[in-house]
Amino acid sequence: MSTNKLFFQKFKSSTYTDEPIPGKGSSEIIHLTINASGTRLINTRTDRLIRIWKCLHDKLSDAITISQPHLKAVERIAWNPKTEHTFASVGRDDLVKIWNGNGILEKEIKVVKTQGKEEAVISQIVKYSNDGDFLSVVDRDSTVSIYDVKNNYTKVEEVVIGEHIYDMEWFNYDHEFLIFALHDGTIPIYRMDENIKLKPSHLLKGHRSLATCLSMDPRGRYFAVGSNEGVVSIWSTASMMNTKILSEVDEAIAQIDISRDGTYLAVGFDSGSNIKIYEYDTTEEMFEVPNSTSGTLALTQVKWFPTKTAFVYSSDNGRTLTLMRRPDLK
Repeated sequence: MSTNKLFFQKFKSSTYTDEPIPGKGSSEIIHLTINASGTRLINTRTDRLIRIWKCLHDKLSDAITISQPHLKAVERIAWNPKTEHTFASVGRDDLVKIWNGNGILEKEIKVVKTQGKEEAVISQIVKYSNDGDFLSVVDRDSTVSIYDVKNNYTKVEEVVIGEHIYDMEWFNYDHEFLIFALHDGTIPIYRMDENIKLKPSHLLKGHRSLATCLSMDPRGRYFAVGSNEGVVSIWSTASMMNTKILSEVDEAIAQIDISRDGTYLAVGFDSGSNIKIYEYDTTEEMFEVPNSTSGTLALTQVKWFPTKTAFVYSSDNGRTLTLMRRPDLK
């Protein structure tokens, strides 16, 4: 067994029962996210619940619950990287909500499309830029709206993308580039100019079916794109060229997350398979995460910690939360 495979054999697991709301029946975890300092973790559930956990060195504790924050289940959360406690949520209604880490609502933003006839729209994806200066929101009609965080979340830009957007990421240089994963398999990259206008920069092609998810290397060297045909493509941010392919699993990719040093990619699948961890340099499979298949209502979720050698994932078909860590490493 290789040294890197032995590395994962030393991980220890702790599982947490993420209790559903009393009287609401069973529920599944549908989203996981960790703040930039690694001190808070949020999971959302199909019963419309948001749960905020405190992340200690070796465990999760003191969960705070926000019950039914949106009209439907919260599918996306975005932490503001400038603060430890501020995050935004969307839940398939026409609102983006800004919260603090104690679960207190601080602001509501009504998402309105202004091109053509002005109308409220359903928000689906939300992301803060890497410097926390801007918040980007994708609505159901694949219109991207940009809000100026420093100016009380004033809307400053709106761009219509021609295809359905499955995922979105900011990358490199604070807030200069936005990348999208589209239904037609293409990966367009937009650049924000000095006038805060989004302009097409690159159009990457490499998938025969829809691009389902994106993940950026925290060190900015590359990004990975998952697809419905079960292929993960890896692209250099310097050259915008496809440099590697993961293609050994013939199953739709649900999520990708990259470890804090860019060494490992955790890949979650639509159904049937456990999460698998691959080494970036060799693209070799290093570890299969136990008890990590998708639930019946929600796709599997996995997230690396940005500050320690650990990751967390949805387990037991989405009904529990499992923390895996190396006790001997920070």
